[in-house]
Amino acid sequence: MESKSSSDCAATRVHVAGNPRRNTRMVGTFVFLALPLMMFLSTVLRAQNNPPDWSVGDVFAGTGNGNYQIWHSANPSARNPSYAILQTINDGTANGGSTNGGATAGCAFDLAYRFFGTNSTNGFVDRYAIDNGDNNHSIAQQLASHSGATQTQSVVFDGGKNLFIGYTGGAAGGFGTIERWVKDTNSASTTFGQYTFVSAFSVPVDNTGPGWIDLAADGHTIFYSSEGRKIYKFDSSQPVSANNPVVWADLSTLSGNNSAGTLFAIKILGPIYDGSNGVLVADQDNVKLLTAASGVITSVQVFKFKQNTNLQALTLDAFNPATTFWVGDASTNNLFHFNFSTGKTIVTLNTGAGTTLGGVCADGSFSGAELAKNLVSTQTFSLTPATNTVSFTSSFTGAVFTATLPGLANNVTETLRDSVVDSSFALSDSTVFSFNLGNPAFGTSTVPGNLACDQTLTTAAGFSNSCEVFELEANPNSGFSGTSVVINGPGNVPDSLPNPRLIRNLGEDITDDIDLSGTKSPGKCVYTVNQQTSNAGFQICDGGFASPANGTSFNKNQASSIPFKFNVSPTGQCPSGKSPTNLQPLLIVVQLQPSSGGTTPAPVDIPVIVAGNSGGPPTFVLSGNSWQLQVKTSNMAAGFTYVATMVDLTATIPAISVTFTLN
Repeated sequence: MESKSSSDCAATRVHVAGNPRRNTRMVGTFVFLALPLMMFLSTVLRAQNNPPDWSVGDVFAGTGNGNYQIWHSANPSARNPSYAILQTINDGTANGGSTNGGATAGCAFDLAYRFFGTNSTNGFVDRYAIDNGDNNHSIAQQLASHSGATQTQSVVFDGGKNLFIGYTGGAAGGFGTIERWVKDTNSASTTFGQYTFVSAFSVPVDNTGPGWIDLAADGHTIFYSSEGRKIYKFDSSQPVSANNPVVWADLSTLSGNNSAGTLFAIKILGPIYDGSNGVLVADQDNVKLLTAASGVITSVQVFKFKQNTNLQALTLDAFNPATTFWVGDASTNNLFHFNFSTGKTIVTLNTGAGTTLGGVCADGSFSGAELAKNLVSTQTFSLTPATNTVSFTSSFTGAVFTATLPGLANNVTETLRDSVVDSSFALSDSTVFSFNLGNPAFGTSTVPGNLACDQTLTTAAGFSNSCEVFELEANPNSGFSGTSVVINGPGNVPDSLPNPRLIRNLGEDITDDIDLSGTKSPGKCVYTVNQQTSNAGFQICDGGFASPANGTSFNKNQASSIPFKFNVSPTGQCPSGKSPTNLQPLLIVVQLQPSSGGTTPAPVDIPVIVAGNSGGPPTFVLSGNSWQLQVKTSNMAAGFTYVATMVDLTATIPAISVTFTLN
């Protein structure tokens, strides 16, 4: 189950469709609304004392006892970067009957930055929650061996709905097992949103099962090793036969000491990612870069690491996968960041006494199959206290992404990653906790999960069944009160998506929070805009607020408060039909900002002060068939336009919004 407490992504406001969102690192799909009134999605999270969320480039090392260490660097591109352990996460198996928690080995990330680790001892693949509100990134799903194979060693994704698992055990008779699992996207299924077992492949091996696997760009060709001297190539789209798999490279044919040893983790190199650019393999006392043709090795480079003779763990670097890798020794527990184009070690880490370094991966380091399907554009921007807003136009859909750092007191570098991925990655978790500030059950109540993302813009741009994802990082993640973000459509693509929801880290509904700021050290938040279903048996009469009318101009010295009202009736019975009484309509107000230097900053959240009430949540009260809330204007400055949005926390009725001006 996902965490029930908010994790620390710093103060966050997000605005979609000309609407605010705030955040230090943010990933979000587009929502551009062509509703009768403008719709806002915004959020601000309380700063917590939890460790920061994971960032692209963070290194995950399986260290045994059910643990993964996460190493973070604030300066990963420096000549001599510094790394420190951010936190250690555990899959909880030590409390489930295992005496030592189990050996942890290979790991991987899907294109929504979900982390998947393995527990070799217990035969699991564990998907950890991105949310770190409970301080340990709890397990969101656990995939147990379905075929009877044992000793889970590695996992890899095809960039679509499939993942493959390599098992070291179960190799009796010269054959071992690779399993294929698929993400269930059938909303009528009891396993909707989860990975389910599809098939098992029994493939020829050397000494153990095909524990170490990697996937080529076509998404179905698997390269694997089995602790012998061969690297095999297997087409999972074809039946197993005498010609499938084939031996891609047999290292026993090499001369001298290179003919002996044990092959462990492998990685296919790009940019083609089909083996023609080479394959890296951990070979006990060295790492080899191989190319081969028709099973014959055509070239080999050998990289040695002094006094390290049990190199098993291997992954490509997230930032420079063409030239740089991480490799770990299971005996010394040394972890090396190595540039094989220069032959130089960039940094050496050690996971410490009492650990066994069994696997490694990096946040944002994807398989060739994932990279082949992941359209991504990365841009870097420099912000200063005088220029604290950046604007970016998507080359994929034409959408405009604008980010503002309010109160910025120092220079900041922002990195924006804009991606188009399979829509299954933007599907929310099956359990989604409500983090709508003002909700009396903040962080503990749940809303229906498995929310599909909006695909309007991507479909219009020719990307079928895809979602656009933004990820924003600020470095340093300090010296400002939060981050406000606006996403605007290109203007020629209307979006009629009803009841959009902002889902943070795939498991938190944070739509329309109000202002609380605060920021901590660098971290990653994943944001998607998804559609929350509502009850078709009820409707908001006239489709919006009964008052105020959209675009109303109030004279502040005459309007000390503004009445907000809307009516709900059973569908087809407006305006006299009886409203359900269990709604929880929450109000958020934001202030639109004037342009400065040709760029319009993101809007600012305004705390809602309920008139005639000394406190309490800004939720509407039912009177007859009318839901009403009187809001003070004492904290709303004159000369601005505001947008007020109602979100029903029970998801019975869709969200609505209205604009007004104070003179």
